[in-house]
Amino acid sequence: MTVAAAPIPSTQAASAERFAIQLMIAQSVLFAAETAAIHQIGGRVSFMLLAFFRAAGGLALVLVLARNVGFAILRTHQLGLQLLRGGSTTLYLWVLVYSFTHMPFADATAISYTQAAYIAAFSVLILGEAVSGLRWGGAAAGIVGALLIAKPAFADWNIVYLVALLGTSLNGLSFVLTKYMQREDSELTTMFYTNLVPVVANLPALAMIELPAPEVLVWLPAVFLLGPIGMYAGIVALKHANASLLGPYTLLRLVISLVGAVIVFHELPDLLSALGATLILVGCLLSSRTTPIRKFPEVKLRAALARFPS
Repeated sequence: MTVAAAPIPSTQAASAERFAIQLMIAQSVLFAAETAAIHQIGGRVSFMLLAFFRAAGGLALVLVLARNVGFAILRTHQLGLQLLRGGSTTLYLWVLVYSFTHMPFADATAISYTQAAYIAAFSVLILGEAVSGLRWGGAAAGIVGALLIAKPAFADWNIVYLVALLGTSLNGLSFVLTKYMQREDSELTTMFYTNLVPVVANLPALAMIELPAPEVLVWLPAVFLLGPIGMYAGIVALKHANASLLGPYTLLRLVISLVGAVIVFHELPDLLSALGATLILVGCLLSSRTTPIRKFPEVKLRAALARFPS
């Protein structure tokens, strides 16, 4: 088989990639702030209710951005894939809650950040992207960095760990499917269906709703606004760059959280956390490097997705 070198990106393509990276950085800031708000809420509100509010905020954002589009936002040639993407996101959120409930916090956090490896793998299998050694290295560096920050013990390995590890693949799948569906659907259409599914799936939480305490209500707007805006930033970013390039940038929120702790609480990170943050940044830089890479042939999984019922 002839091996072809990938062409050097044009100035326009490089500019698009820089824009995508800027959106991923903005997403990391928004997600870090949202995570802080959820931490403040704690267990005083059920996770299903929080997920409902977040998804409802996403639908509200779509209505605002698509106010001149109308019902055209519902049109898709990939309804099956859109529902699959929304379903995988919903299942991942439930797995995430399950893992953080039944595992040590550090272990659950570390496993949740293996998504960078899943994104690289699914980018090859579904999108047919040619992932260079540097991008694989960037994903590996980011995961090691996340491990150093989270400091998991993995002392009591059991079936819950396997559920969490497999569940994290759903997040990587959702990320890559977003890129795949943008070949035919707009960012707003994807945003609509991505949030519609969790709204419907979490509706039962409304039957058990109780008016949250005032100290909780203060933090709910952050969940309603920041999470959906961050999600939309990521969807738009995938329109302008390869999923394998952006995968390591999903780990940046850990670095931003460390910086926030220094600025807000004057808490200096320990040596391992500082090294972990450095590795995440190195992983992002490696992923952004452009090098000659092999072209992968069409993969059967891509053809299977193309035949997914719509």
